[in-house]
This record gives sequence, C-alpha cells and structure tokens, in this order.
Amino acid sequence: MANDSDRHSVGQGSSTDTDPEAAARACVGAALDGRTPEPADLVIVHVTAEYDPLRFFEAVAEAAAPAQVVGCTAFAGCTSAAYVDSGAVALYIPAAELTFGVAVADSVSADLRAAARRVTESARERAGGDGEHSVLMVLSDGLAGDQREVVRGSYAVTGATVPLVGGAASEDLSMRTTYQFADGKLMSNSLVAIWINSPHPLGIGVAHGWHPIGDPMTVTRTEGNVIHELDGRPAAEAYLAQRGGELRAGDPGDGAEPTFAKLTFDHPLGLANPAGAFDGRHILGRTPEGSLVMFGHVSEQSVVQVLAGNCGDLVDAAGTAAATAVQRLGAPPRGALVFSCAGRVEPLGDRVFDEAAAIGDRLGGAPFAGFFTYGEFARVTGSTGFHNATVVVLAF
Repeated sequence: MANDSDRHSVGQGSSTDTDPEAAARACVGAALDGRTPEPADLVIVHVTAEYDPLRFFEAVAEAAAPAQVVGCTAFAGCTSAAYVDSGAVALYIPAAELTFGVAVADSVSADLRAAARRVTESARERAGGDGEHSVLMVLSDGLAGDQREVVRGSYAVTGATVPLVGGAASEDLSMRTTYQFADGKLMSNSLVAIWINSPHPLGIGVAHGWHPIGDPMTVTRTEGNVIHELDGRPAAEAYLAQRGGELRAGDPGDGAEPTFAKLTFDHPLGLANPAGAFDGRHILGRTPEGSLVMFGHVSEQSVVQVLAGNCGDLVDAAGTAAATAVQRLGAPPRGALVFSCAGRVEPLGDRVFDEAAAIGDRLGGAPFAGFFTYGEFARVTGSTGFHNATVVVLAF
C-alpha cells in the first residue's frame, strides 16, 4: 500500500484476465497501488483487440476516477514488468508539477489535418496554454488515413518548438477497426491529443535499429498507402529483388495480406529523410497486380531502400531510444511512455521481452508502459515525424 510520500510516484500495471471489466480494474488498480488519484492526474491505458472495448474502458474510467483517462486499442502492450500480447496495460502519472490538457476530435478521416490542428488547439487551451516546456502526445486511429497529416496539422499549432510523440491505435492486423478513449467516450475514427506542460525539460528518444541493403529505388507510382511502382517496375517485384528474391516457399497464405505482412516485417522499406537516415515503412500486403500496400503513406518521387536488421540491432535501438530520452530529460526519470511498432514483434520473436528490458535498463528502473502501434509519432525538430518499425520513448 502506497503512503503519502509515494503520492507523486508513477505507477504501472497490467492484466491478462479474460474478463474486460476485471482486466480494467486489475491493471488500473496495480498502477494506482492503493492511491486515490486526483482530477489533475492522468491514467493511460491500452487493451488488445479481443476485449470488448466499451466494457473495458467504462470500467477503467470508474476505477481511475476522478483522474483524466486516455487510451486506445493495441496489437500488444508492455510495461516495465511484462510484455502483454493479450490483455491490458496502464500507467498512472500523478500530475505533480505537470499539467495535462486532454482533447478529442471525431470523424477525423474527412480532413485529418484540420482535425489535428483543431484538437491540438483545444488540448493546449485545456492545459492552460504553453508551458515553460511542452510536449504534444497524440493517440490516433491508425486506419483513418495518412498519418502524416496528423503531424502536419499539429505542427500548424505547435511550430518547431513543441515536440510531438504518440502512436496510432492498432489491433490484431485485421485492419478493421481501432478504438480511442478520452473525455469519457469510446470512439473510432478519432484523434486524442494530450498537451503536457512542465517546468522542467521532457525527454524524447527515437531509434529503430534497421540499416539499408540493396540499391535505392524511386517511388514512381503511388496512390494513398499503395505503392504501385518502384523504378517503373511493379512494386512487389522490385522490393523482392532488392531483399533477395521471393519469400520463403511453401507458406500457405503467401498472397494474403496479414501473412504477407508477417513475412516482410523483417525487411521494411526505408524512406530517405533530410537527415540522411531512413524512416521505416512496414508493408501490409501485396495486391494481385503486384503493388505493395503499406502501413503508412509514401509520396511519389520519394527515395526508398529495403531495410534489414537482426534482433540484437532492434533491441539495442530500443535501449538507445530510452537512453536518448533520459539524456534529454537531464535528470533521473519518474517514468516513461513507450510507443513501439506492431511490425517489430514478428522479427523480434521471443526477444520482444528483451526490448522492454533494454528500455527499463536505460530508464534506471523507472516504471513505464506502452503499446505496439500502427505507426509512431516522434518529432523533436522539423515538421516531419511519422514512423513505422521504430521505438519512441517519452521520459518525464
């Protein structure tokens, strides 16, 4: 049982109970550790897709009251104590010197950029305006369109001085529906923004551990999140040639999107960025015409390259992201939020546990929680900041 001296300690919790209400109470209860939250506090919760989201989040809101509650569905979750492939995770952040402004926009796919601008303005207002140090965190619908528009819309409000972090809500790779929760409402096709003000710096780290192989290719024909041609060739043909030929023979579902995604998670595409590095873009599927269906949108005339990386590289990158966040924080962290990509789970295999361990080690044992997303947001400088295949850490 926590005492008054623990009032400002961050708490994490998880549950694999198959009942949604019981899982909600268990993960929130573990994060609270006997404490009664205050209205200014924040509880962040993620649950995997097989749970009834309405029953789950209603129980979360009751268990965490009167704190502010935000969350979304997830491919999987993690905490400093567990990797949860079926269940729920929670992080309790007592406000202490932090101020949180929570806002939500719905029906965002009609104009995702305008919705991002609107919800960012509202979250900033609810946080009391700009702080000495501010960060914008977003939880988006990963199926609601070009997630780069979230970055562009929020940037119109934040400018270059306020960093962006967050993740796109996910599910079990069925690509049907994701859910977001804020302001006591469960929604889909929505965008949640949390504006965080602090008198001290907040630390953000981002890394992926992939490296380019083969030759650079130009995206010569694309539509939305579908790349039709690379260097004038059918995109799947060009991709497979650069990664070393066809996928392993004999897989019964080679042409089906979820299976094709799993078979290509170990070689995402890399989108060349202005810093001379690559932003990851995972492949979701292959069409009968030989096009590549991507998790994230890619513009025509972009330069891409096939990426590769072993488990050790990916685990080390997770530790690097956490170490960078702590360095930018400039002090031992109270806790952290983690956004990792759903596409990293397959290539990591059993070493997915090591990713969380590497993060925890670099955080010095501070509690953290997070989820495996359909895309990660991380912008420290500049106006770009949407990723796949990447780990993002916010330390506070």
